[in-house]
Amino acid sequence: MFDWQKLSQIRELKEYFDNDFQGFKKRIEYHIHELQKVEKEELDKLAIIRAIEVTNGCVQHGFRRNDENCLTVEQTRECMQKVIGFMNDQKVYFPSGKSISFVESTNQLMREIRELYQDAFKKNIADREREFYACSTAHFLVYGRQRLEYAMQLVQQEFEFLFSKHYIEKGRKYIASYIEAILSENV
Repeated sequence: MFDWQKLSQIRELKEYFDNDFQGFKKRIEYHIHELQKVEKEELDKLAIIRAIEVTNGCVQHGFRRNDENCLTVEQTRECMQKVIGFMNDQKVYFPSGKSISFVESTNQLMREIRELYQDAFKKNIADREREFYACSTAHFLVYGRQRLEYAMQLVQQEFEFLFSKHYIEKGRKYIASYIEAILSENV
């Protein structure tokens, strides 16, 4: 189903696989098992919000590194505020007028992931970063190629004006490293 060797070479995951390949793989498999309980329609919507988050993450990292194509302070702040708003409301509002919302069990899952992210990257709690990456990887793998490609297409269609074509492409490339490790879509 998955090319674990390819996954182990992804920059964010390499250290965890190098330190304890089987242990980290088991944490990813645990999260895959949990995600398989989520309804397909909810996975479709989660893939969209994940694509938005990844793209925003690329914008934020580009700004902090002062990349050549980084957005202005105001644009970067607007991206962050928009995405934080989606996470707080647990609803995505598209410029076209459409929106997506989630069932309560998915809202709870999103709250748990957000807490894990904050524990790992805001509070620097030991071992939470490893768990966040295991969970995040499982999400990419369970969403699968088709969902993620559709989600990125939707992000480009609806939010290119916000994120820019450059950072949407960066988000697409980030996600592609995970997609390339999917051997079979039968998760």
